[in-house]
Amino acid sequence: MHIVYFFTYGYSLETWNEAGILNREIKLFKELIKKHNLKFTIITYGNEADLTFDLDKNINIVPIYTLITKSKNKFINLFNSFFLSKKIDKKIDNFDVIKQNQLLGSWVSILFKLRSRKPLYTRTGYDMFLFSLKEKKSIFKVILYYLLTQTTLYFSNLYSITSTQDRNFLSKYFIVNKNKLVKRSNWVENIHDNKFMERKSKTILTVGRLEKQKNYEYLIKSLVDTDFSLDIVGAGSNKDSLQAMAENCSVQINFLGILKNEDLLKLYTKYKYFVSSSLFEGNPKAILEAMSSGCIVIAKDIPNNSEIIKNHKNGILFNEENSLNNILKNIEKIENLEEISRDSIVHVKVFNSIDKLSDDIYSDFIYMNKVR
Repeated sequence: MHIVYFFTYGYSLETWNEAGILNREIKLFKELIKKHNLKFTIITYGNEADLTFDLDKNINIVPIYTLITKSKNKFINLFNSFFLSKKIDKKIDNFDVIKQNQLLGSWVSILFKLRSRKPLYTRTGYDMFLFSLKEKKSIFKVILYYLLTQTTLYFSNLYSITSTQDRNFLSKYFIVNKNKLVKRSNWVENIHDNKFMERKSKTILTVGRLEKQKNYEYLIKSLVDTDFSLDIVGAGSNKDSLQAMAENCSVQINFLGILKNEDLLKLYTKYKYFVSSSLFEGNPKAILEAMSSGCIVIAKDIPNNSEIIKNHKNGILFNEENSLNNILKNIEKIENLEEISRDSIVHVKVFNSIDKLSDDIYSDFIYMNKVR
């Protein structure tokens, strides 16, 4: 079976590599190739540099900006993206399924579907319209994301989401055939060790962009009058203000920057405690990776977190009634910490393995070929 895979608009193999996630993302392709004998043509928003990556003999790379000239004007590039179908079609032999990664850029894969008359599988890690509401984006962007979501739902043969919350949200606010919606949670590596009691116990790890959504201001304030320090993996526009806040609050904070995924996975196993203070999330990979490593995950009680974490069973949830500061001050009094660590590892093995996701995706491809 031959799959044409469209990258998220604006992304390329080079940007994946710069973000430290290239090897992780390609691993799922290789799993599908090995287990199910698939072939991929990947359409990236890169240039000749993408052709230098040696991925797999069954992965053909077609960078958009080897087909057309990239303009310095982003609006011209956006306009040109609506006329790519014919050029892409000339580069691809017979294929079976179109797969769109994330909502942004779905207009390109939709137009390619209309040209080729092949089934379209759209995968979203989070709902852009819902996030735009929570982030209080401009009314123009909110309407744009709503229309893009509705259009993509209409033209997709299957629409993959990562959480029950997203399924319920789409069913409530959009016109959609519920049979199109399939829940496919994110996968993470199995990375635990057996040295939980030897890990750092007075330094908390957190991972994510240094932006408002991650709610790091609350996290820093929650460390006041505790004996915990904070290590943050990530980059973003709020680094200076977070550093200043930490100094004012007499909280020790270390910014570790962006790490390659393989280095990040090793880092998790050095910490007992991982905290997620995000105001909202999709199906958070950082939480799943921390659980897989055996960290005690302490996370804000929001819908997508509570879908994963069962309080005091495979993690700990905080809210207004039971604050993060209170939990941290009393964390060592919890008697079943090692049991929580073990249960978190088991949860990820069962629900978030690459083996499970690759089988689920393959069954989706088979289904679309039968019913198209």
